[in-house]
Amino acid sequence: MLTAVLFTQQAARLAEVLLYTDLPFSVVAGIAATLLPGVMSFTIPLATLAGIVIGFSRMGTDSEIVAMRSAGVGTWTMLWPVLLLGALLTIPTIYIQLQEAPRAARELEKVALQGALAKLDSPVEPRTFSTLPRYVIYVRDGDKALGTWGRVFIYGQQADHSTQIFTARSGRIDSSGNQSELVLGDVLAAKFPAPDASGEKSYVVERSDQLRISINTGREDILRRLDERNTNADMMEWHELRDRTQSGVPQVKLEAIRILNRRTALATAPLVFSLLAGALGLRVRRGGRSVGVILSLVVVVVYYLMSLLGESLARVGSLSPYVGPWLATLLTLGLTFALLLKNRVSLFSFIRTGPAKKEDKQSSNKTPAKSHTSGTSRVPNLMDASLLRSLIVSFVIGFIALAAIFNIFTLFELWRFIAVTHAGAALVARYLLFLMPLITVEIFPATTLIAVLVTYALLARRHEAIAWWACGQSVYRLMVPGVFFALSMAFCSWLIQEHVMPRSNLKQDALRARIRGGEARVITGTGRQWLASTDTHRFYSYEFDEAQGIITEPTVYELDSEAVHLNKVVSGKVGRWTSPHTLSISDSDNFILSGMEVLRQANLETTFDGVEAREVFRPTIDKPSQLSSTDLVNYVKAAKQRGADVSTLTVALQKKYAAPFGVIIMAFIGMPLAVSYGRKGTIIALCAAIVVSIAYWAVGGGFQQLGNHGLLRPSVAGWSPLLIFAAAGTYFLSKVKT
Repeated sequence: MLTAVLFTQQAARLAEVLLYTDLPFSVVAGIAATLLPGVMSFTIPLATLAGIVIGFSRMGTDSEIVAMRSAGVGTWTMLWPVLLLGALLTIPTIYIQLQEAPRAARELEKVALQGALAKLDSPVEPRTFSTLPRYVIYVRDGDKALGTWGRVFIYGQQADHSTQIFTARSGRIDSSGNQSELVLGDVLAAKFPAPDASGEKSYVVERSDQLRISINTGREDILRRLDERNTNADMMEWHELRDRTQSGVPQVKLEAIRILNRRTALATAPLVFSLLAGALGLRVRRGGRSVGVILSLVVVVVYYLMSLLGESLARVGSLSPYVGPWLATLLTLGLTFALLLKNRVSLFSFIRTGPAKKEDKQSSNKTPAKSHTSGTSRVPNLMDASLLRSLIVSFVIGFIALAAIFNIFTLFELWRFIAVTHAGAALVARYLLFLMPLITVEIFPATTLIAVLVTYALLARRHEAIAWWACGQSVYRLMVPGVFFALSMAFCSWLIQEHVMPRSNLKQDALRARIRGGEARVITGTGRQWLASTDTHRFYSYEFDEAQGIITEPTVYELDSEAVHLNKVVSGKVGRWTSPHTLSISDSDNFILSGMEVLRQANLETTFDGVEAREVFRPTIDKPSQLSSTDLVNYVKAAKQRGADVSTLTVALQKKYAAPFGVIIMAFIGMPLAVSYGRKGTIIALCAAIVVSIAYWAVGGGFQQLGNHGLLRPSVAGWSPLLIFAAAGTYFLSKVKT
């Protein structure tokens, strides 16, 4: 189950790459296969731990362990099958860690580079500002698929701070080998000196039928990385690391030793976890699967956090590279032998006594609940309260489990960045804290589905549903608490999505950038902004002053009547709106292009009519996840005014509207499934939850990609998955005996 969930999460990262690269199905299948080693190196140890703890917990609940001890079976006799299982599972884990995981990491990097190379064939979106090294490019017309441009505007900043402006009727990028050239047709090129240039200033205007400009698109670097073998030690195989340990360079040698020991330590995790799981399982007398899952999560979180600590200490030299990677393993073994040598562990006394008290309480309340429902169907009654309580408990446990898994896997992804940038524990903890709203919104549908399936499956398995129906109540009445619970969770999801997630995503993106690169990236750019007018006859370059609502150091580039060639440049100190659509620029220098001459007019007050409203000029945030629905609507309107392609943003807006309803749909599917299959056990119900969740994510992601590429209307792309699964829920409900 865990492998399926994490595989789906990782596969989503390559969706865009696969769309840009025309790869055959066999290659796509191979890419999918390369994701499995990294996922399974994490899930096999966790599954080993959880399976053994759950197995022993069930044996303890059924008093089988007591019976075995009464028959003279000792602790080590009960543990040897567990150790054998751990040893068998360690064999594939060793192979994955030492051989397949590094190879898969190299293959994934190669696919990502191929996707980046495919994008370079046409890196510019029509009606969108694009940046290349030293250039800002705006293309009004064109076909991205063919790589052809029409009515091109290019701003270039030279090394001596002079400015070059190119306007052309057509353009494209030609790539040959490692080199890329910008090919422009019917070109006007104007060069303006730097503002602080001393002496006599000269202005150059040139016209040509065709102009070729050598540009750096990063193609050479990508091709070099594709041709060269990656020398990153984290992507090397076992024999390559062994060769590095013989290196004469101390730093390289220590790094290879540390990585070898880390991989070996993680590879032996199933064996270590099997011994610890046996020691824990023998101490747990009651609790079943729930106690097993909770204990497994706690152990895994502590183990991998200690692994990260040991790795960091070994990297900075505080611990030997032979000891640091094994720190978590040594502590786990110490805890295991302490549990085995101690007769009774008070830590688990509450586990042995708590469920029994709860069971007695439930048995004492069982008869009154039945007698109450037999006489009335009013809402709420004792059965409703019992169902809601069970739904809440299952939801909390499921949410904690899924959130912990996602956080642990996130730490795995950031592991090497944390070590390289020396990111402190406080920074990582803040990042995970601000990541929680995004995780919450993402896993709420799956968690609601799990809670509903487990609760109603247990209801059916204990034959409480039969007693309910015997009292004259229908299955629809039985689902009322589940519907109410789903509506409540959907409302909570909407509140988090609209009021908490946008700001937290701003912070977590900045913190993630610090962890990955050591410096915080600017999210809402307060520096130089570029804006195209609605009719693209003007381009504005400026800085926006939020406090005064003005633009500072504005430059306006005005084109001719065909919106092809540069006609006028106005550069000033401050721009103010004298009316909603009138902009006045003070202390401006005007450069008017008349044929091949440049006429300069200095220190003027220049007024532009028909200018966009002030709100359009405000710096905005590009990521829909950093905006609420209301803010995203305003952003889409502003982007439309600039003539930008808003299909991706519109699909994201529809997804925001539809997201809370996904929680309700998951409950609508889960309740009839649980009632139908609940008698076969909660494991069947959990398997159904995993299958349905993966299908929901896959269908939703597929429709979103179709909408992003204009193959479906945004409303269809955003709402179709909900309609499909609502139809599936209706079908399942029709098959349930009412």
